[in-house]
Amino acid sequence: MPGAIVLAALLLAGAAPAAPADPLALELAPAVDTDPASYPANVWITGSMAKVRRTDPPGPVHWAVLSSARNEVESFQVHVRATTALRGVTVESTDLVDVRSGARIPAATNVTVSRELYQRISPDLRSDANGLPGEVPDALVPARDRHWGETRNAFPADVRTGENLSAWIDVHVPRGIPSGWYLGSVSVRVDGRGMAKLPVRLKVWNVDLPSTASLASHFAMSWNGACVQEFGSYEACGAATPTGSRDAGVEQFHVLYATFGLDRRVSFANVTYAGPRDDDWRHFDTVYGPLLEGRASTLLPGARLTRFTYAGGTDAGSLSRWAKHFRSRGWLDRLVWYRCDEPGNGTCTFADARAEEERVHAAAPDFRTLLTTDLDHLEKHGLLDSVDVAVPVLDRMQPHGKPSQRPRYDAFLSRSPRKQLFWYQSCDQHESCANGRMGPAQATWPSYMVDASPMRNRVFQWMAFLERIEGELYYAVDYCFTRECGPTGSTSRDPLRSVYAFGGHGDGTLIYPGNTRTIGGKHHVPLSSIRLELIREGMEDYELLHLLEAQGEGAFAREQAASFIRRADEFASDPARLLGAREALGDRLHARSLGR
Repeated sequence: MPGAIVLAALLLAGAAPAAPADPLALELAPAVDTDPASYPANVWITGSMAKVRRTDPPGPVHWAVLSSARNEVESFQVHVRATTALRGVTVESTDLVDVRSGARIPAATNVTVSRELYQRISPDLRSDANGLPGEVPDALVPARDRHWGETRNAFPADVRTGENLSAWIDVHVPRGIPSGWYLGSVSVRVDGRGMAKLPVRLKVWNVDLPSTASLASHFAMSWNGACVQEFGSYEACGAATPTGSRDAGVEQFHVLYATFGLDRRVSFANVTYAGPRDDDWRHFDTVYGPLLEGRASTLLPGARLTRFTYAGGTDAGSLSRWAKHFRSRGWLDRLVWYRCDEPGNGTCTFADARAEEERVHAAAPDFRTLLTTDLDHLEKHGLLDSVDVAVPVLDRMQPHGKPSQRPRYDAFLSRSPRKQLFWYQSCDQHESCANGRMGPAQATWPSYMVDASPMRNRVFQWMAFLERIEGELYYAVDYCFTRECGPTGSTSRDPLRSVYAFGGHGDGTLIYPGNTRTIGGKHHVPLSSIRLELIREGMEDYELLHLLEAQGEGAFAREQAASFIRRADEFASDPARLLGAREALGDRLHARSLGR
């Protein structure tokens, strides 16, 4: 009997069709050898939620067990401790193969292995009293960079006696592959000889994440930081291009860095430092159009910027031309005016902010304006109508020991369809900047500092879901590229030596410069950090929450987030709590996709 007739007969008889077989049924899971005796004791694996310092002792786990949606990047780490000095250590991954269908995740295109570099954190100069002292891993040097495809000098590497080498491994699960159990391995070699082979088991849910982040972001970067780091100055930046044009060099770096950000689900929003002249948009559209339309060379197919900072003049004509052009290209919802930052703190006044934003709306009423301030100041200074995107700092949205202020913003958001609510972290989220106001007995906030725990690095996006926040702002990703950073008396212009600023290790610097003289190759690349990879993990967690809410499962999603988050200054420190909630989200979405 044809299948359609069988289905019709079942429905007429009142019987529901059988649910499809689950490719993730436990009996189909490939076995992984979990006997520690099968592996060298000095080679071990952790997930992404660990920071293994240079001299930490070995851990007990020698295998990776991962779960991922499609179009997600899942990460883990391999660590090697030198009981005696080791020369020429390399870490390599195989393909991952579905044990049921034979589908393959190729290592050459979808797995990135990076060596971790360290920041030295003095015990008496931690970012806050919860900070991790010692040589803490952060910068990631890829064995082969994704953008240029060039081999870098991550491996082979020598390891001194009593120290560790750690590798960070990203696995991008491509679109279109079947759900199932994938099996592969990671090999560690010393001077060309095999030292360890560690199994990797990956559970792929029948779930697809979008390439463009559902949680908008507005991360700022300097206009000349890459030029300064690679060539010494903007004037020398022409060396980046065949034409020798320094402006073309800046543009090349901007596009490179923005593409790099999109691969981590964040938008480096101010990627142009000058607009077109004489209303001729052809060059601008050629350079920046792909980032706004999903045509850039991104790992996540079709990823687009969620915010783009206005870079024209302050005159009405320029504002009107930008709005008109972005409107015609379908980009206007991502264009934002952001000039005055934290009014009242010395850079501008609230009167300045109001005058600016009224001028913008007079020239282009549908042009969004953004201001880093909170609702109390919007009300006090008559800014409720002129500001479109309110961006309070985290501890003003959730004051320590007081109720969340989020419900108060509903009236602001209802004033206009243009209104949005973002938030941000500042140096208020670590103790040093706040002059000791926030010790561990008072509050532990989310934090993007190097010495903050992985939980603190990753939890902010979960909080955004709980608090119904639409986007996140961060004031700089490369602050230390153009400034001397470090404690007084030992500052450096090399971020790989220090990213200490504003009382925190990494405040304003989430990435590192991949200078060719340092990491090899022929082209400069931005280097990721463990912190940025954990932000990316948090953005992916948000996607799972968001997908469930879109499918009518918002209560379940909130229940999972609330299972380890009580308030922004009170959440579980155990990474297993977050990871368990994430697993529940993915399993629920997978089951729904099978009609279960």
